[in-house]
Amino acid sequence: MKLIIIEGTDRTGKDTLVNRIIEDHRNVIKRHWGFPRGETNDEKTAYQKRSFREEFVFYDLVYVNTPSDMIMIWNRAHIGEFVYGTIYRDSKPETWVWDLEKEFFMDEIDEVYLVLLYADPEFVAQKDDGKSYSAKIEDKTREISAFLNAFENSGIKNKLKIKVNEGNSYIDRELIYTTVKQFING
Repeated sequence: MKLIIIEGTDRTGKDTLVNRIIEDHRNVIKRHWGFPRGETNDEKTAYQKRSFREEFVFYDLVYVNTPSDMIMIWNRAHIGEFVYGTIYRDSKPETWVWDLEKEFFMDEIDEVYLVLLYADPEFVAQKDDGKSYSAKIEDKTREISAFLNAFENSGIKNKLKIKVNEGNSYIDRELIYTTVKQFING
């Protein structure tokens, strides 16, 4: 079973890519994370730690008991928590996010793929739908920089980053999908 982790700032086409992968495959388990639950930063951090640990355990259980043609997709995951937890909640994710990868052998499993979608800060700020942490260009710049840094620091072996805009336009969705499909199919 392949695990495809789709990461990136808001408005970079993660949902579009996930939906396109689902269109092309029969056996898909889709998991999605949004904002963490809780009133305080400590509650939100505890929720994130617990939910990501549970998800890694869930992946392990499914991995052992599923056909090889199954795909699990994580729409956002621990990489996003590394970025948003650091910037907006001071949750110290650097002390636990990478430990999850090591504990669950994400750096050793050949069927784990990390795909980072990113864009120019001005582009994603312009496309903001009001549901993001911030629509300020300087915050988007920090987010994108943090995603690129987290991508490089992840222990996952199979990594692909795709810039999704050219100027003020998205690049072709099908081109993004085809690039990802070739990446995960070798």
